[in-house]
Amino acid sequence: MKIGVIGDRETAIGFRLAGLEDVYEVNNKDEALDAIKKLSSNKDIAFIIITERLAEEIREDIKKINKVIIEIPDKNGKIEREDPIKELIRKAVGVVK
Repeated sequence: MKIGVIGDRETAIGFRLAGLEDVYEVNNKDEALDAIKKLSSNKDIAFIIITERLAEEIREDIKKINKVIIEIPDKNGKIEREDPIKELIRKAVGVVK
């Protein structure tokens, strides 16, 4: 089984240097959609690594894919998100931000 990667230039270079072959360097949403379709249709690909920012842009398409998809930070760092479980617990115990 192989690993597929979708990311910006720096991410793609890093994974290519690590020896991965199925690496797609993308610059926009359309290129990311094309890459995710190619990787998801490849039976040799076990899971797909994609940068968080690209994943955000194609979230609805990612939900339809029947492969393990791992989101990683890109060169700009991690996307700060509110943890939905943490928010539910705060509401349940009456703690308001």
